[in-house]
Amino acid sequence: MTSFDPAGFYAFDLEEGAVRAGGDRVLVMSDTVVTALVSAAEEAGDLSALRVLGMELGARAKGRLPDVAAATPLDALGEAAAPVALFGWGRLRLERWGAALVLELENAPALGEDGFAEAALLGGLLSGMTGREAACVPARHEGARRFVVVSASIADTVYGWALDGFEVGAIVERLTRGAA
Repeated sequence: MTSFDPAGFYAFDLEEGAVRAGGDRVLVMSDTVVTALVSAAEEAGDLSALRVLGMELGARAKGRLPDVAAATPLDALGEAAAPVALFGWGRLRLERWGAALVLELENAPALGEDGFAEAALLGGLLSGMTGREAACVPARHEGARRFVVVSASIADTVYGWALDGFEVGAIVERLTRGAA
């Protein structure tokens, strides 16, 4: 569990018409507005804004960890889950599949059927935390969407496996065998 205390995280300045989170100005929007914006971005083929948002959330989490490289995946997840939840993106969960990490974003806004938007957000989150390019590939496991954490250099290959119907277990097995 994270030691993050959300008390006082948001500051509302009604006189100026501004909301701040951790000193930075933020916007408060309904999930229907965000869904419409994300849908337009997907149609245009550019989800980079979600990746940038994820990187900002990752940088916030990184700032709370003394040494990201030395942190356990569970410690890092705890710090990453706090800003994800505080900004309304859902509950971030981590699963270990052997040496592979698999993320789940529970109770996230409905952004589309394919999971690309969430994958962009989560890939940005991990990249912002670690300072290394990371990607999350949407895949299925027992009907629920998960996101397999991979190097950005093999994300297209892994996504191809997911499109071919491979579920998370089979994808992890292929990665373990070095098929990518």
